[in-house]
Amino acid sequence: MKRILFLLLVFTFSSCVTDKENIVELKFNRFEKALFSVTPENIEIQLKILENDFGTFNEVFETQIMKKGEMTKGEYSKELLTFVNHPEMREAYDSLMLLFSDISEIEKELNTAFTFFHNEFPSYPTPEVTTFFGGFNYGVVTYDNNIAIGLEHFLGQNSKFYKLLSNPQYLRFQQQEKFITANVIEVWLNEYFQQYMTSRDLLSQIIYKGKVMYCIDKMLPKISFTDKFRFTQEQMDWVIDNEANIWSYFIENELLYSSHEQEFRTFLQYAPFAKGMPDDAPARVAYFIGYKMVSEFMDNNKMNIEQLMYLTNSRQFLKRSKYKPTK
Repeated sequence: MKRILFLLLVFTFSSCVTDKENIVELKFNRFEKALFSVTPENIEIQLKILENDFGTFNEVFETQIMKKGEMTKGEYSKELLTFVNHPEMREAYDSLMLLFSDISEIEKELNTAFTFFHNEFPSYPTPEVTTFFGGFNYGVVTYDNNIAIGLEHFLGQNSKFYKLLSNPQYLRFQQQEKFITANVIEVWLNEYFQQYMTSRDLLSQIIYKGKVMYCIDKMLPKISFTDKFRFTQEQMDWVIDNEANIWSYFIENELLYSSHEQEFRTFLQYAPFAKGMPDDAPARVAYFIGYKMVSEFMDNNKMNIEQLMYLTNSRQFLKRSKYKPTK
């Protein structure tokens, strides 16, 4: 698959977003609109439009979502028509368009985020963003230095489709429009910087998640602190109030240098709760601890954000951060 770096409108003013230097405006593509415009009468033309206008992403859609494989052109056309005319898929698409007919706010947030990213990480690519409907198969994905957002994954926690899919409540909560941009940034940063997390022990993962959250906090200045972490307000309040207790739990249970992920998986991944902690403790508490540790590290060390992302020695990082939360 060819790797394509799309041209961006780049305006030169000053080095930070507020001073309007090196502002970027991403190109946004609405693949789902073109896809669901396919009919038996226009399918030959629409297939060419999908190929010409959406390039590499159309290849991703064909191979990963439609599983085109060795299908003939006629067979693929038939499968595509079946997909877009399936009653439940069509209903889900209609629901998506009611919510996302206008994505200008998402565009503004991501333009702000990638203006910051461009200035802090000038050697890295700046993506095009393609929205799509993929039959509930994929959320946010990267491909060839670009981003694709499966909008049907963000229809709101009360969407009937998530109930039909038997998604648990803690996952439905994550499927809200307000969490799209934080999801996008986390996936994008993982694409380029997860490789610098050279160990799988809990401390290394805490620090890496903290780096990601530190970047998200800087890249999305207008998003609430709670929404950046994708917590409820009650969960956010709990982790703030119990920061020292969480840290003590890690230490007292000898988890910091453990690489047995089954012991701490819920501290890093979506789950109903943080296993072993009080009932009010949300999953992914390590994101907050990592954010606080990284914030203190940056306060105590002269370093830019790009240099921060390349650090790999977790024990040295902890020492240099001087992180010691108190009750």
